[in-house]
Amino acid sequence: MDVMLISFLAFFIFFTGVGLASSFFRKNTIEDYFLASRDVPAWLVALSYGATISSGATFIGFAGLAYTTGLTALFAIVGLTIGDHIGWAIAGNRIRRKAIETKAHTYPSLVGKLGGRDLPIVTLLMAMMTVVFMGTYCSAQLVAGAKVGVALFDWDYNIFILVGAGVLLAYCWAGGIRASIWTDAVQAVMILLSLLVLVYVAMDEVGGFTGLYEALKAIDPSLVDPFQFKFLPVFVGWVFFGIGVLGQPQLMVRHMVARDDDSLLHARRIYLGWRWTVLLLATLVGFIARVMIPEGGGAFDAELSIPALWADLLSPVFVGFLVAGLFSATMSTADSLLLSASSAMTQHIFPQLRNSYMLARLGTVVVIVLVVAIALFASDNVLALVVLAWGWMAAAVAPLVVINLCGGKPGQRLSVSMMAGGFGMTLFWRYGLEMNAQLMDLVPGMITGFAIFGVSYLLEKYVKPESQKT
Repeated sequence: MDVMLISFLAFFIFFTGVGLASSFFRKNTIEDYFLASRDVPAWLVALSYGATISSGATFIGFAGLAYTTGLTALFAIVGLTIGDHIGWAIAGNRIRRKAIETKAHTYPSLVGKLGGRDLPIVTLLMAMMTVVFMGTYCSAQLVAGAKVGVALFDWDYNIFILVGAGVLLAYCWAGGIRASIWTDAVQAVMILLSLLVLVYVAMDEVGGFTGLYEALKAIDPSLVDPFQFKFLPVFVGWVFFGIGVLGQPQLMVRHMVARDDDSLLHARRIYLGWRWTVLLLATLVGFIARVMIPEGGGAFDAELSIPALWADLLSPVFVGFLVAGLFSATMSTADSLLLSASSAMTQHIFPQLRNSYMLARLGTVVVIVLVVAIALFASDNVLALVVLAWGWMAAAVAPLVVINLCGGKPGQRLSVSMMAGGFGMTLFWRYGLEMNAQLMDLVPGMITGFAIFGVSYLLEKYVKPESQKT
Protein backbone atom coordinates (compact mmCIF):
# COMPACT_ATOMS: atom_id res chain seq x y z
CA MET A 1 0.00 0.00 0.00
CA ASP A 2 1.63 3.27 -1.08
CA VAL A 3 2.14 6.39 1.00
CA MET A 4 -0.55 8.41 -0.79
CA LEU A 5 -3.20 5.77 -0.17
CA ILE A 6 -2.28 5.39 3.51
CA SER A 7 -2.46 9.16 3.95
CA PHE A 8 -5.80 9.27 2.15
CA LEU A 9 -7.34 6.54 4.29
CA ALA A 10 -6.05 8.05 7.56
CA PHE A 11 -7.44 11.51 6.92
CA PHE A 12 -10.65 10.20 5.39
CA ILE A 13 -11.29 8.16 8.54
CA PHE A 14 -10.74 11.35 10.56
CA PHE A 15 -13.28 13.33 8.54
CA THR A 16 -15.79 10.50 8.82
CA GLY A 17 -15.16 10.28 12.55
CA VAL A 18 -16.14 13.94 12.97
CA GLY A 19 -19.56 13.14 11.56
CA LEU A 20 -19.96 10.05 13.71
CA ALA A 21 -18.90 11.98 16.85
CA SER A 22 -21.89 14.26 16.43
CA SER A 23 -24.14 11.38 17.47
CA PHE A 24 -23.04 11.93 21.08
CA PHE A 25 -24.78 15.33 21.01
CA ARG A 26 -27.96 14.29 19.24
CA LYS A 27 -31.47 14.15 20.62
CA ASN A 28 -33.66 11.34 19.38
CA THR A 29 -36.31 13.64 17.93
CA ILE A 30 -37.46 14.52 14.42
CA GLU A 31 -36.60 18.20 14.97
CA ASP A 32 -33.04 17.37 16.01
CA TYR A 33 -32.53 14.88 13.15
CA PHE A 34 -33.64 17.36 10.50
CA LEU A 35 -32.94 20.78 12.14
CA ALA A 36 -30.33 20.20 14.91
CA SER A 37 -32.85 21.63 17.42
CA ARG A 38 -32.54 25.05 15.68
CA ASP A 39 -29.46 25.92 17.74
CA VAL A 40 -26.51 26.18 15.33
CA PRO A 41 -24.07 29.12 15.82
CA ALA A 42 -23.22 31.57 13.04
CA TRP A 43 -19.79 30.24 12.07
CA LEU A 44 -21.09 26.71 11.71
CA VAL A 45 -24.03 27.90 9.60
CA ALA A 46 -21.64 29.83 7.33
CA LEU A 47 -19.09 27.06 6.84
CA SER A 48 -21.76 24.41 6.46
CA TYR A 49 -23.56 26.52 3.86
CA GLY A 50 -20.29 27.11 2.03
CA ALA A 51 -19.22 23.47 1.95
CA THR A 52 -22.70 22.35 0.94
CA ILE A 53 -22.99 24.76 -1.98
CA SER A 54 -19.40 24.32 -3.18
CA SER A 55 -17.90 20.85 -2.69
CA GLY A 56 -17.75 18.74 -5.83
CA ALA A 57 -18.88 21.47 -8.20
CA THR A 58 -16.13 23.82 -7.00
CA PHE A 59 -13.30 21.32 -6.78
CA ILE A 60 -14.22 19.54 -9.99
CA GLY A 61 -16.66 21.62 -12.01
CA PHE A 62 -15.35 25.19 -11.81
CA ALA A 63 -11.76 24.18 -12.43
CA GLY A 64 -12.99 22.30 -15.49
CA LEU A 65 -14.99 25.32 -16.64
CA ALA A 66 -11.92 27.57 -16.35
CA TYR A 67 -9.76 24.99 -18.12
CA THR A 68 -12.04 24.94 -21.17
CA THR A 69 -13.31 28.54 -21.37
CA GLY A 70 -10.47 30.66 -19.94
CA LEU A 71 -11.28 34.11 -18.55
CA THR A 72 -14.95 33.74 -19.50
CA ALA A 73 -15.20 31.60 -16.34
CA LEU A 74 -14.72 34.79 -14.30
CA PHE A 75 -18.13 35.99 -15.47
CA ALA A 76 -19.58 32.79 -14.07
CA ILE A 77 -17.98 33.58 -10.70
CA VAL A 78 -19.15 37.20 -10.64
CA GLY A 79 -22.65 36.27 -11.79
CA LEU A 80 -22.94 33.43 -9.30
CA THR A 81 -21.75 35.56 -6.38
CA ILE A 82 -24.13 38.41 -7.25
CA GLY A 83 -27.04 36.00 -7.56
CA ASP A 84 -26.03 34.25 -4.37
CA HIS A 85 -25.95 37.58 -2.52
CA ILE A 86 -29.40 38.48 -3.86
CA GLY A 87 -30.72 35.11 -2.71
CA TRP A 88 -29.35 35.64 0.81
CA ALA A 89 -30.77 39.17 0.90
CA ILE A 90 -34.25 37.97 -0.06
CA ALA A 91 -34.19 35.03 2.34
CA GLY A 92 -32.61 37.09 5.12
CA ASN A 93 -34.18 36.18 8.43
CA ARG A 94 -37.55 35.59 6.79
CA ILE A 95 -36.96 31.88 6.14
CA ARG A 96 -35.94 31.25 9.74
CA ARG A 97 -38.84 33.24 11.22
CA LYS A 98 -41.40 31.65 8.92
CA ALA A 99 -40.10 28.18 9.79
CA ILE A 100 -40.52 28.86 13.51
CA GLU A 101 -43.91 30.49 12.99
CA THR A 102 -45.28 27.59 10.93
CA LYS A 103 -43.41 24.91 12.94
CA ALA A 104 -41.99 23.58 9.68
CA HIS A 105 -39.33 20.85 9.99
CA THR A 106 -38.60 20.65 6.26
CA TYR A 107 -38.27 23.12 3.42
CA PRO A 108 -41.14 21.61 1.38
CA SER A 109 -43.51 22.09 4.33
CA LEU A 110 -42.29 25.67 4.72
CA VAL A 111 -42.80 26.47 1.03
CA GLY A 112 -46.35 25.16 1.27
CA LYS A 113 -47.06 27.54 4.17
CA LEU A 114 -45.14 30.68 3.19
CA GLY A 115 -48.24 32.58 2.11
CA GLY A 116 -49.99 32.13 5.45
CA ARG A 117 -52.13 29.23 4.22
CA ASP A 118 -51.48 25.52 4.13
CA LEU A 119 -51.14 24.42 0.48
CA PRO A 120 -50.78 20.61 0.66
CA ILE A 121 -50.44 20.04 -3.09
CA VAL A 122 -47.58 22.56 -3.24
CA THR A 123 -45.86 20.78 -0.35
CA LEU A 124 -46.30 17.37 -1.98
CA LEU A 125 -44.98 18.56 -5.36
CA MET A 126 -42.03 20.21 -3.68
CA ALA A 127 -41.31 17.02 -1.75
CA MET A 128 -41.44 14.85 -4.87
CA MET A 129 -39.08 17.16 -6.75
CA THR A 130 -36.75 17.22 -3.76
CA VAL A 131 -36.45 13.42 -3.73
CA VAL A 132 -35.80 13.16 -7.48
CA PHE A 133 -33.66 16.23 -8.14
CA MET A 134 -31.74 16.28 -4.88
CA GLY A 135 -31.10 12.59 -5.42
CA THR A 136 -29.61 13.45 -8.81
CA TYR A 137 -27.57 16.28 -7.30
CA CYS A 138 -26.35 13.96 -4.54
CA SER A 139 -25.24 11.40 -7.12
CA ALA A 140 -23.15 14.11 -8.81
CA GLN A 141 -21.14 14.47 -5.61
CA LEU A 142 -20.42 10.74 -5.48
CA VAL A 143 -19.41 10.91 -9.14
CA ALA A 144 -16.99 13.76 -8.35
CA GLY A 145 -15.29 11.75 -5.62
CA ALA A 146 -15.18 8.61 -7.74
CA LYS A 147 -13.57 10.40 -10.69
CA VAL A 148 -10.77 11.63 -8.46
CA GLY A 149 -10.29 8.21 -6.88
CA VAL A 150 -10.03 6.52 -10.25
CA ALA A 151 -7.56 9.13 -11.54
CA LEU A 152 -5.20 8.96 -8.56
CA PHE A 153 -5.52 5.41 -7.26
CA ASP A 154 -6.70 3.58 -10.36
CA TRP A 155 -9.46 1.91 -8.36
CA ASP A 156 -12.70 0.73 -9.84
CA TYR A 157 -15.20 3.59 -10.31
CA ASN A 158 -18.07 1.57 -8.81
CA ILE A 159 -16.09 0.82 -5.65
CA PHE A 160 -15.66 4.52 -4.92
CA ILE A 161 -19.37 5.12 -5.47
CA LEU A 162 -20.35 2.35 -3.06
CA VAL A 163 -17.76 3.26 -0.41
CA GLY A 164 -18.79 6.92 -0.54
CA ALA A 165 -22.46 6.01 -0.21
CA GLY A 166 -21.74 3.68 2.72
CA VAL A 167 -19.81 6.29 4.69
CA LEU A 168 -22.41 8.93 3.86
CA LEU A 169 -25.20 6.72 5.18
CA ALA A 170 -23.22 5.87 8.32
CA TYR A 171 -22.84 9.36 9.69
CA CYS A 172 -26.20 10.66 8.44
CA TRP A 173 -27.81 7.72 10.25
CA ALA A 174 -25.77 8.49 13.35
CA GLY A 175 -26.21 12.23 13.68
CA GLY A 176 -28.68 13.56 11.10
CA ILE A 177 -28.17 17.16 10.03
CA ARG A 178 -25.91 17.81 13.02
CA ALA A 179 -23.40 15.34 11.54
CA SER A 180 -23.76 17.04 8.17
CA ILE A 181 -23.04 20.47 9.67
CA TRP A 182 -20.05 19.32 11.72
CA THR A 183 -18.37 17.58 8.79
CA ASP A 184 -19.21 20.52 6.54
CA ALA A 185 -17.28 22.88 8.80
CA VAL A 186 -14.14 20.74 8.72
CA GLN A 187 -14.46 20.27 4.97
CA ALA A 188 -14.96 23.99 4.31
CA VAL A 189 -11.61 24.67 5.97
CA MET A 190 -10.04 21.83 3.98
CA ILE A 191 -11.40 23.15 0.67
CA LEU A 192 -9.84 26.56 1.30
CA LEU A 193 -6.55 25.19 2.62
CA SER A 194 -6.01 22.73 -0.22
CA LEU A 195 -6.68 25.34 -2.89
CA LEU A 196 -4.36 27.87 -1.23
CA VAL A 197 -1.53 25.34 -1.03
CA LEU A 198 -2.01 24.23 -4.62
CA VAL A 199 -2.09 27.78 -6.02
CA TYR A 200 0.94 28.81 -3.95
CA VAL A 201 3.02 25.93 -5.29
CA ALA A 202 1.71 26.02 -8.87
CA MET A 203 2.13 29.76 -9.46
CA ASP A 204 5.90 29.36 -9.16
CA GLU A 205 5.78 26.71 -11.86
CA VAL A 206 3.98 28.95 -14.38
CA GLY A 207 5.93 32.17 -13.68
CA GLY A 208 3.34 34.06 -11.68
CA PHE A 209 0.31 35.88 -13.06
CA THR A 210 2.23 37.38 -15.99
CA GLY A 211 3.65 34.04 -17.02
CA LEU A 212 0.25 32.39 -16.67
CA TYR A 213 -1.42 35.03 -18.86
CA GLU A 214 1.22 34.78 -21.58
CA ALA A 215 1.12 30.98 -21.56
CA LEU A 216 -2.68 30.92 -21.89
CA LYS A 217 -2.49 33.43 -24.72
CA ALA A 218 0.07 31.30 -26.54
CA ILE A 219 -2.15 28.21 -26.25
CA ASP A 220 -5.28 29.96 -27.51
CA PRO A 221 -5.85 33.76 -27.61
CA SER A 222 -9.54 33.26 -26.90
CA LEU A 223 -8.66 31.93 -23.42
CA VAL A 224 -7.54 35.42 -22.35
CA ASP A 225 -10.41 37.25 -24.03
CA PRO A 226 -13.10 37.65 -21.36
CA PHE A 227 -15.47 39.49 -23.71
CA GLN A 228 -16.25 36.68 -26.09
CA PHE A 229 -19.69 36.52 -27.66
CA LYS A 230 -20.87 34.15 -24.93
CA PHE A 231 -19.81 36.16 -21.86
CA LEU A 232 -23.20 37.84 -21.37
CA PRO A 233 -25.34 34.66 -21.34
CA VAL A 234 -22.74 33.07 -19.04
CA PHE A 235 -23.02 36.01 -16.63
CA VAL A 236 -26.84 36.14 -16.73
CA GLY A 237 -27.14 32.39 -16.38
CA TRP A 238 -24.99 32.26 -13.27
CA VAL A 239 -26.78 35.25 -11.68
CA PHE A 240 -30.02 33.28 -11.95
CA PHE A 241 -28.18 30.18 -10.76
CA GLY A 242 -27.20 32.12 -7.63
CA ILE A 243 -30.73 33.37 -6.99
CA GLY A 244 -31.77 29.75 -7.41
CA VAL A 245 -30.52 29.07 -3.85
CA LEU A 246 -34.08 29.92 -2.82
CA GLY A 247 -35.23 26.73 -4.51
CA GLN A 248 -32.64 24.48 -2.85
CA PRO A 249 -33.84 22.66 0.31
CA GLN A 250 -30.31 21.60 1.33
CA LEU A 251 -29.28 25.27 1.56
CA MET A 252 -32.43 26.91 2.88
CA VAL A 253 -32.51 24.47 5.76
CA ARG A 254 -29.27 26.15 6.91
CA HIS A 255 -31.34 29.29 7.50
CA MET A 256 -33.86 27.21 9.44
CA VAL A 257 -31.26 25.75 11.85
CA ALA A 258 -29.69 29.09 12.86
CA ARG A 259 -29.73 30.03 16.52
CA ASP A 260 -31.13 33.56 16.04
CA ASP A 261 -31.42 36.45 13.58
CA ASP A 262 -28.01 37.91 14.45
CA SER A 263 -26.40 34.54 13.74
CA LEU A 264 -27.69 34.64 10.17
CA LEU A 265 -26.29 38.13 9.61
CA HIS A 266 -22.83 37.06 10.78
CA ALA A 267 -23.12 33.81 8.84
CA ARG A 268 -23.77 35.66 5.59
CA ARG A 269 -20.62 37.78 5.98
CA ILE A 270 -18.43 34.78 6.76
CA TYR A 271 -19.92 32.71 3.97
CA LEU A 272 -19.66 35.32 1.21
CA GLY A 273 -15.99 36.00 2.03
CA TRP A 274 -15.25 32.27 1.99
CA ARG A 275 -17.23 31.75 -1.23
CA TRP A 276 -15.48 34.49 -3.22
CA THR A 277 -12.06 33.24 -2.18
CA VAL A 278 -12.76 29.59 -2.98
CA LEU A 279 -14.33 30.25 -6.38
CA LEU A 280 -11.45 32.48 -7.47
CA LEU A 281 -8.85 29.95 -6.33
CA ALA A 282 -10.62 27.04 -8.05
CA THR A 283 -10.84 29.02 -11.27
CA LEU A 284 -7.17 29.99 -11.03
CA VAL A 285 -6.31 26.31 -10.69
CA GLY A 286 -8.20 25.62 -13.91
CA PHE A 287 -6.10 28.24 -15.70
CA ILE A 288 -2.88 26.79 -14.31
CA ALA A 289 -3.89 23.27 -15.32
CA ARG A 290 -4.51 24.44 -18.89
CA VAL A 291 -0.89 25.58 -19.04
CA MET A 292 0.73 22.67 -17.21
CA ILE A 293 -1.50 19.91 -18.63
CA PRO A 294 -2.35 21.32 -22.07
CA GLU A 295 -3.69 18.20 -23.74
CA GLY A 296 -7.25 19.07 -24.72
CA GLY A 297 -9.91 16.98 -26.32
CA GLY A 298 -10.29 13.37 -25.24
CA ALA A 299 -6.78 13.05 -23.79
CA PHE A 300 -7.55 14.93 -20.59
CA ASP A 301 -10.70 15.31 -18.52
CA ALA A 302 -10.81 19.03 -17.64
CA GLU A 303 -12.78 18.28 -14.48
CA LEU A 304 -9.71 16.49 -13.11
CA SER A 305 -7.58 19.66 -13.19
CA ILE A 306 -7.12 19.93 -9.45
CA PRO A 307 -6.21 16.31 -8.62
CA ALA A 308 -3.95 16.15 -11.68
CA LEU A 309 -1.97 19.15 -10.42
CA TRP A 310 -1.80 17.70 -6.92
CA ALA A 311 -0.22 14.54 -8.31
CA ASP A 312 2.30 16.55 -10.33
CA LEU A 313 3.35 19.13 -7.74
CA LEU A 314 2.96 17.80 -4.20
CA SER A 315 4.38 15.00 -2.08
CA PRO A 316 2.35 11.75 -1.87
CA VAL A 317 1.58 12.26 1.82
CA PHE A 318 0.13 15.70 1.22
CA VAL A 319 -1.72 14.53 -1.89
CA GLY A 320 -3.38 11.78 0.14
CA PHE A 321 -4.41 14.36 2.74
CA LEU A 322 -5.89 16.67 0.10
CA VAL A 323 -7.67 13.89 -1.76
CA ALA A 324 -9.26 12.80 1.51
CA GLY A 325 -10.45 16.38 1.95
CA LEU A 326 -11.77 16.51 -1.60
CA PHE A 327 -13.52 13.15 -1.37
CA SER A 328 -15.13 14.04 1.95
CA ALA A 329 -15.92 17.54 0.67
CA THR A 330 -18.03 16.07 -2.10
CA MET A 331 -19.93 14.31 0.65
CA SER A 332 -20.43 17.53 2.60
CA THR A 333 -22.85 18.45 -0.15
CA ALA A 334 -24.10 14.91 -0.63
CA ASP A 335 -25.09 14.43 3.02
CA SER A 336 -27.18 17.61 3.01
CA LEU A 337 -28.88 16.55 -0.20
CA LEU A 338 -29.47 13.08 1.18
CA LEU A 339 -31.13 14.44 4.32
CA SER A 340 -33.24 16.90 2.31
CA ALA A 341 -34.48 14.11 0.08
CA SER A 342 -35.14 11.67 2.91
CA SER A 343 -36.97 14.29 4.98
CA ALA A 344 -39.17 15.14 2.00
CA MET A 345 -40.02 11.48 1.48
CA THR A 346 -40.75 10.53 5.08
CA GLN A 347 -42.50 13.76 6.08
CA HIS A 348 -44.62 14.43 3.01
CA ILE A 349 -44.73 11.68 0.37
CA PHE A 350 -45.36 9.04 3.05
CA PRO A 351 -46.80 11.14 5.89
CA GLN A 352 -47.64 8.03 7.94
CA LEU A 353 -43.90 7.95 8.73
CA ARG A 354 -43.90 11.57 9.87
CA ASN A 355 -43.70 11.17 13.63
CA SER A 356 -41.34 8.22 13.80
CA TYR A 357 -37.69 9.01 14.43
CA MET A 358 -36.61 5.50 13.42
CA LEU A 359 -38.65 5.46 10.20
CA ALA A 360 -37.25 8.87 9.29
CA ARG A 361 -33.76 7.35 9.51
CA LEU A 362 -34.85 4.32 7.47
CA GLY A 363 -36.04 6.74 4.80
CA THR A 364 -32.42 7.85 4.48
CA VAL A 365 -31.49 4.27 3.52
CA VAL A 366 -34.12 4.18 0.77
CA VAL A 367 -32.91 7.47 -0.70
CA ILE A 368 -29.24 6.44 -0.69
CA VAL A 369 -30.16 3.40 -2.80
CA LEU A 370 -31.75 5.75 -5.35
CA VAL A 371 -28.69 8.00 -5.27
CA VAL A 372 -26.28 5.12 -5.88
CA ALA A 373 -28.38 3.93 -8.83
CA ILE A 374 -28.22 7.39 -10.43
CA ALA A 375 -24.48 7.70 -9.78
CA LEU A 376 -23.75 4.33 -11.38
CA PHE A 377 -25.78 4.90 -14.55
CA ALA A 378 -25.94 8.67 -15.11
CA SER A 379 -23.54 10.99 -16.95
CA ASP A 380 -20.12 11.44 -15.35
CA ASN A 381 -20.01 15.19 -16.03
CA VAL A 382 -20.29 16.63 -12.53
CA LEU A 383 -21.08 20.23 -13.40
CA ALA A 384 -23.71 19.13 -15.94
CA LEU A 385 -25.50 17.01 -13.32
CA VAL A 386 -25.38 19.83 -10.78
CA VAL A 387 -26.67 22.45 -13.23
CA LEU A 388 -29.48 20.13 -14.31
CA ALA A 389 -30.75 19.29 -10.82
CA TRP A 390 -30.20 22.79 -9.40
CA GLY A 391 -31.79 24.48 -12.41
CA TRP A 392 -34.97 22.45 -12.36
CA MET A 393 -35.49 23.03 -8.64
CA ALA A 394 -34.71 26.73 -9.01
CA ALA A 395 -37.12 27.22 -11.92
CA ALA A 396 -39.96 25.40 -10.20
CA VAL A 397 -39.56 26.77 -6.66
CA ALA A 398 -37.50 29.98 -6.47
CA PRO A 399 -40.09 32.32 -8.13
CA LEU A 400 -42.78 31.05 -5.77
CA VAL A 401 -40.55 31.60 -2.72
CA VAL A 402 -39.51 35.10 -3.85
CA ILE A 403 -43.12 36.17 -4.46
CA ASN A 404 -44.23 34.90 -1.06
CA LEU A 405 -41.33 36.48 0.82
CA CYS A 406 -41.95 39.80 -0.94
CA GLY A 407 -45.60 39.94 0.17
CA GLY A 408 -47.45 38.16 -2.63
CA LYS A 409 -49.76 35.35 -1.55
CA PRO A 410 -50.59 33.14 -4.53
CA GLY A 411 -53.20 30.48 -3.84
CA GLN A 412 -52.73 26.81 -4.45
CA ARG A 413 -53.84 26.80 -8.09
CA LEU A 414 -51.61 29.74 -9.02
CA SER A 415 -48.68 28.32 -7.02
CA VAL A 416 -48.93 24.98 -8.80
CA SER A 417 -49.21 26.81 -12.15
CA MET A 418 -46.02 28.76 -11.38
CA MET A 419 -44.17 25.58 -10.43
CA ALA A 420 -45.38 23.64 -13.46
CA GLY A 421 -44.78 26.55 -15.84
CA GLY A 422 -41.22 27.15 -14.61
CA PHE A 423 -40.29 23.49 -14.73
CA GLY A 424 -42.02 22.97 -18.08
CA MET A 425 -40.13 25.84 -19.65
CA THR A 426 -36.78 24.38 -18.58
CA LEU A 427 -37.69 21.11 -20.29
CA PHE A 428 -38.86 22.90 -23.44
CA TRP A 429 -35.75 25.10 -23.53
CA ARG A 430 -33.37 22.16 -23.07
CA TYR A 431 -35.06 19.38 -25.05
CA GLY A 432 -37.47 21.19 -27.35
CA LEU A 433 -35.48 24.23 -28.47
CA GLU A 434 -32.09 22.75 -27.49
CA MET A 435 -30.96 26.24 -26.42
CA ASN A 436 -29.40 25.36 -23.06
CA ALA A 437 -25.89 25.64 -24.55
CA GLN A 438 -26.63 29.29 -25.39
CA LEU A 439 -28.36 30.15 -22.08
CA MET A 440 -28.97 28.08 -18.96
CA ASP A 441 -32.50 26.67 -19.01
CA LEU A 442 -33.20 27.88 -15.48
CA VAL A 443 -33.23 31.50 -16.76
CA PRO A 444 -36.32 31.19 -19.00
CA GLY A 445 -37.74 28.76 -16.44
CA MET A 446 -37.56 31.24 -13.56
CA ILE A 447 -38.77 34.10 -15.78
CA THR A 448 -41.78 31.99 -16.74
CA GLY A 449 -42.70 31.44 -13.09
CA PHE A 450 -42.56 35.18 -12.38
CA ALA A 451 -44.48 35.94 -15.59
CA ILE A 452 -47.32 33.58 -14.67
CA PHE A 453 -47.74 35.36 -11.35
CA GLY A 454 -47.52 38.79 -13.05
CA VAL A 455 -50.19 37.95 -15.61
CA SER A 456 -52.46 36.52 -12.91
CA TYR A 457 -51.97 39.64 -10.76
CA LEU A 458 -52.84 41.97 -13.64
CA LEU A 459 -55.92 39.95 -14.57
CA GLU A 460 -57.06 39.92 -10.96
CA LYS A 461 -56.50 43.66 -10.51
CA TYR A 462 -57.75 45.10 -13.80
CA VAL A 463 -59.71 42.58 -15.84
CA LYS A 464 -61.78 40.96 -13.11
CA PRO A 465 -63.10 44.26 -11.65
CA GLU A 466 -64.14 45.40 -15.12
CA SER A 467 -66.03 42.17 -15.77
CA GLN A 468 -67.80 42.53 -12.43
CA LYS A 469 -68.96 46.03 -13.37
CA THR A 470 -70.59 44.77 -16.53
